[in-house]
Amino acid sequence: MKKNDVRKESVVHDAEKNRKIIQIICSILVALGVWLYVGEEKTVSVTTQVHDLPVEFAGEDTTMAEKGLMLLSGYDTTVDLKLKGPRMVLWKLDKDEIRIVADTSSVQDTGVQTLTYEVVYPDNIQRNQIQVAWASLYSITVTVGELYTKEVDIYCDVNGNVPEGFVAEKLLLDPAKLVLRAQRDDLLNVSYAKVKIDLSGAKQTVIKTVGFQLYDYNDILIENDNIRAATKLIQVTVPVKTVKEVPLLINFVEATGSTMAQVDYSIDPKKVILKGDKAVLDGISSIVLDTIYLQDLKPSQSLHYEIPIPKDTELVGEKKEATVTIVVEGVSERRVSTTNFTCNNIPEGYEASVVTESLSVTLRGLSEEIDALDGSNLQIGADLSRITGEGSFTVPASVKIDGYSNVGVKGNYQVIVNVSLAQQTQPNPTPDPNPDPGSEARIMPEPQATAEEPSDVVNTHEQAENA
Repeated sequence: MKKNDVRKESVVHDAEKNRKIIQIICSILVALGVWLYVGEEKTVSVTTQVHDLPVEFAGEDTTMAEKGLMLLSGYDTTVDLKLKGPRMVLWKLDKDEIRIVADTSSVQDTGVQTLTYEVVYPDNIQRNQIQVAWASLYSITVTVGELYTKEVDIYCDVNGNVPEGFVAEKLLLDPAKLVLRAQRDDLLNVSYAKVKIDLSGAKQTVIKTVGFQLYDYNDILIENDNIRAATKLIQVTVPVKTVKEVPLLINFVEATGSTMAQVDYSIDPKKVILKGDKAVLDGISSIVLDTIYLQDLKPSQSLHYEIPIPKDTELVGEKKEATVTIVVEGVSERRVSTTNFTCNNIPEGYEASVVTESLSVTLRGLSEEIDALDGSNLQIGADLSRITGEGSFTVPASVKIDGYSNVGVKGNYQVIVNVSLAQQTQPNPTPDPNPDPGSEARIMPEPQATAEEPSDVVNTHEQAENA
């Protein structure tokens, strides 16, 4: 039994080994086949055909035109090609990007001329990788004549209408005039060029590039292939705008004692009409003429403004200015003096005092409250928050009004302050709750001052002062 098992294991091992060998051989054969195929794709030449390639004439609008020459025929020539090259190269070739370019630099006179041409391939193709195996034409035959030019007007037929509420404005053409080139006889009857554009349903500016047609002086269409233009297309721009009525506004800034409750005003005109693209006008809800602080108003005044026109819009109508009339009632101003001063934000370790003896403040508010208050209702606060040392300083001052809520302060104020180091005070000694009994014997009684001693102290001081 053991010998049989060994034989079976040996047979199985040999079978697995043979399978691995076969797999390796197959892999090598497949790789070799792929390599041969790829190599063949890169080296084996194949052919492909390209039809109706239009011929481009290099220098026609520059070199030839400077010589007073032009192509009368042959400019519409096309060429068929049979190209030969590696299969992979031709597979990457975009036939729509192949160009036939004829050189006109050798043309010097009128008449029949023979031009050579060059095949231009896309940038991803190297010229030496492809050969022209066959061509329907190996040279280009053209007829050259004298160049005559004529500049004609361009007219535009506008079809359709814009929706209600919109306006189609004067159209713009680019170029504004058309330059034609041909022989003299072909250009004699050309009167103008015409383009067409449709504005049906247009709610915004229309910009289109369109072809043109030529007409004679009797408005009859001219169809002459010998007439060539400096441009093949005309850009037509038709501004389509709408209108919108917007109010004129004044931005009033209120303050204590100066509120809109005491102000009556009017704006003439109240509204204006703007014209522009719908997208622009949708973002405009009003026009602000000015910002006015109520504290600065006089009892009655008229202000005149040139109406500011928002960007990319136009003002409809002849009125370009607005007048604002303002009347203020029940409000008055008065100057009140006070001596009530305090120092705020004194730096630590310092003390301060106000040197300014009196400050006159301009107040504005309801007339009855202005007439009732006096200096005792004002409190001036000197701000020392920026002071860092000793000396005399001019600092900003705030004004607080007590008892009158409809009165405000006009203007900014300053006071002079004196800042010095704070005086250090000696603390009183704390008595000992458990004194030493023997210490009482060492305490000397204080001498009693006689009636004559104070005069001696004053004198000492006087002597010290005199010294």
